[in-house]
Amino acid sequence: MLKMETVGEIFQELCSYLRIKRRVESVSELFAKQTSNSNRVEIASQLLKEHNLIATPGRYLRGNEKSLTRSIDLRNSGNKAFQKKDDKTALMLYTQSIATAPFPSMSKISNEELETDFAENEDDTSVALALALANRSAVLFSMSNYEACLSDIKQAMKYNYPNKLLYKLFERQGKCFQALGNLKSAMESLFDARKWLFSASALTEEKKETIRLEIENFVQHLANSKTTEISHSLQIEQPLLPSCSYGKNHEILCASDCVELKFIPEMGRYIVATRDIRPGDVLVVEKPFASVLLPDCYWTHCYNCLQPSQSLLPCYHCSTVMYCSEKCRTSSWDNSHYIDCPMLDILQKLKIGNMSFLALRIVILVCKCQDIQSLITSLEDEGKCIDRNRGFNNNGTYSSSDYSAIYWLVGNTEKREVGDLFRRAVTAACILNCLETMTDLFSVDTSSSPPDITNYKLLVGGLLLRHLQNLPCNAHEVSGLVRSETRTLKDGVPVWKSVEVGAAAHAVLSLLNHSCDPNVVRHSYQGDTAVLRAIRPIAKGEQVLDNYGYHYALHDRTERKSHLETQYHFTCMCVACTEDWPSYNLLPNINPIYLCARCRCILPALPVDPTGIRFTTCTNCSESHDMTDIISKIETSSEEFCQNLEHVVSGEGCDWEGLAQKLVCHLQLLDKFIQRPWKEYNDCQEAIKQCFAMTANCYK
Repeated sequence: MLKMETVGEIFQELCSYLRIKRRVESVSELFAKQTSNSNRVEIASQLLKEHNLIATPGRYLRGNEKSLTRSIDLRNSGNKAFQKKDDKTALMLYTQSIATAPFPSMSKISNEELETDFAENEDDTSVALALALANRSAVLFSMSNYEACLSDIKQAMKYNYPNKLLYKLFERQGKCFQALGNLKSAMESLFDARKWLFSASALTEEKKETIRLEIENFVQHLANSKTTEISHSLQIEQPLLPSCSYGKNHEILCASDCVELKFIPEMGRYIVATRDIRPGDVLVVEKPFASVLLPDCYWTHCYNCLQPSQSLLPCYHCSTVMYCSEKCRTSSWDNSHYIDCPMLDILQKLKIGNMSFLALRIVILVCKCQDIQSLITSLEDEGKCIDRNRGFNNNGTYSSSDYSAIYWLVGNTEKREVGDLFRRAVTAACILNCLETMTDLFSVDTSSSPPDITNYKLLVGGLLLRHLQNLPCNAHEVSGLVRSETRTLKDGVPVWKSVEVGAAAHAVLSLLNHSCDPNVVRHSYQGDTAVLRAIRPIAKGEQVLDNYGYHYALHDRTERKSHLETQYHFTCMCVACTEDWPSYNLLPNINPIYLCARCRCILPALPVDPTGIRFTTCTNCSESHDMTDIISKIETSSEEFCQNLEHVVSGEGCDWEGLAQKLVCHLQLLDKFIQRPWKEYNDCQEAIKQCFAMTANCYK
């Protein structure tokens, strides 16, 4: 087997060959003439094959097959960690052992057959999975995650856990039910433990009698107990998915009626407010067209729904990804994993990047449901309509579930240099080759009549390249808050940090333009669903502006300008850039500049009359202001803000929605009377963001 090269190394090696052969200029000229993504990928594929740089079947050794030896080694390492009371390490090692363990009777077995119960067998091949599940259940019990422990016990019993050890599982199951307040089920489990104790062939009769007496005493204890429910859950209890404020939009289906889509040639498409919007108002609730889990999270989160779980179930066929439930495992296989299962390990080693994984997911979903040739013909016909309506369906609505909305997202092809396009074409060619040599994607008909397979492959390659251009400009992260186990603030207050777990293609969120001082914030709910809220007042007719990752409070203007021009191909002209607002540490926090509440012009300096009451009049609209009253209200509100901020920092046990509304009132007062930038304004915004983050994907 050859050394596994990354896609970046393959690209550099190809460029080196072209320089040696003095073909850089001719290839660049040929490539620059192409107007079709399919043709660009075809050129890249041909060059890779010419120089023997593209993978052929068997060229690289896959590392994601099930392995009994590796599963046993991981389980033994987990045992050592558990004995040292290192539960976190033991949990991860047992999870990896579960992912790697062969399913009983793995030879030539279908997905449906794997759902059935297996005949009992005592050799390591048949029980490796069950042993790893049972051992993980012990860790979960130690961590007081009783629901997850029960799930693992159920799975261990399903997959041939040895009869001679079953008494241990039933006893643990009974203790879990007791902790959860289900005394009836606890008693039943203990009776089962007592029954299976007689099959514990490795125990002496004396030891069996000792354990039997312990179980009897436990049963008696339960009989005298009262039900006391104790809830131990991985995920903090969350409210339901928020609804859009002001009702549903009849054109943009996942948006609120308080926004609408506009278009001008200079700016393209953008979203504006149709009414005055308050901070905290929900503008969009969007399920993405497609999302992917980041490889670093394959053994901590569900590959299908992107939610974390401590009792993940393995894929039936590979050791790469895992699932939170049987339902997610089946759904993932039916939707896309039946294609990407054999190639995920190779793609990871190629280091294709998150956007490439998302592009691949989109293309698999489209190939599964569509005749590609007819689809692209239809989409290109759609491209003849006015730019504003590209991606709209025949009903005149813009739906996040329609592929056309993703297809027509801006890719900035015309602004990209030839070298940039060529690099992306090489990546697309490498992914296309994996699809061709490692999957069945091109071995089945995609329509009633067999397609031209060569043309079909190039169309798929063209779609990959299209999305390798438009996703870096439009994709969004999927994230959640995680409580740090090692870091705390003063008085033992835990630190919460935002962790990126996935990437998603959101058609509606992608319509938002950028500002280094955004007026909205995004949070991920229930896995990959995005909720967009206002983070400061937005006036009717004002543009709704997101942030593309470069905020004035965190990055200086030069850095923001460089990144935005390189990745998004535009120069930002927001107020934070044009006025060169300072970063957070340099924001003013004394001697505020006051605004007229009526016209928002800056008020003149504040005179003090003999009675001590300070009045000032706006030089623009002549509105008179009682500054004593205004300043008193701001100071009182600021004191309350400091108290509320302490609740936010504490991180737990709050009415987050109620706390957010108190903070919104303070933010509105600051917005009404104080000129920005202003440090307390930023602090209040961040506190509001944290409140809403605690109601979104938020995990212990």
